[in-house]
Amino acid sequence: MSKKTAEEIAAEVKQMKQENEQLLKELTKKNDQFMFDLKKVLANETLPEEREVRALNSMLQALVDGQKTGVTAKQLYGTPTEAASKIKETPDVLPTSSFSILWLDNSLVLFSFLAIITSMFSVMSKESGVTQGITSLVIGAISGGLSFYFIHKYVYVYNLPGADQSKKPGFLKSTGIMALCFIPWLFFFSMAQLLPATVNPSLDPMINLVLGAAAFGGHYLLKKKYNIQGSLFTRPPQR
Repeated sequence: MSKKTAEEIAAEVKQMKQENEQLLKELTKKNDQFMFDLKKVLANETLPEEREVRALNSMLQALVDGQKTGVTAKQLYGTPTEAASKIKETPDVLPTSSFSILWLDNSLVLFSFLAIITSMFSVMSKESGVTQGITSLVIGAISGGLSFYFIHKYVYVYNLPGADQSKKPGFLKSTGIMALCFIPWLFFFSMAQLLPATVNPSLDPMINLVLGAAAFGGHYLLKKKYNIQGSLFTRPPQR
């Protein structure tokens, strides 16, 4: 099954909700009562709407087809409580985000971390001029964001629920992939620190803190807007 974006999943769920309304009208009185009781049970649960809509759509289609041969809801799903328990155990369809969105998200989180750490070291240090320049922070965040994207794509993605474990790289291969991703990042970040102050000025620690907080706020808004799940810094909730 191909991965879908959050927008595609939302459109699919909207269409299923319309189908569910139509399918409910085709149920027998007994099956309609079963669905009514099931919805009452689900109302007391805190399930994602998308999971509930998908489950009900699948059940309604099976019920309508089963009615042609006299198969009842109880025969297919047991009691409403049993059916609700199975729905609770059904994994959600996780959306995927584009390469550019994931790269931007990683870069924002990394910039936030680097800016805050730099500010803390600058405040605690008795020497002047120990803070990173703003240009080196940006380059470090952008190059690091790209490195972490590939690390997640080729290593950590297999730790997610439902991942195909048969394709998970072994320890040595995983270590090699991570090294190949980290080395370019460290190279570009180190080279950026050698830039002259004219193009890599050091900012006041408080300004760096504000920029770091703003970057993390951008990460939060990006995650909320695109429902980002496939990022090294944004992991799906464990059920």
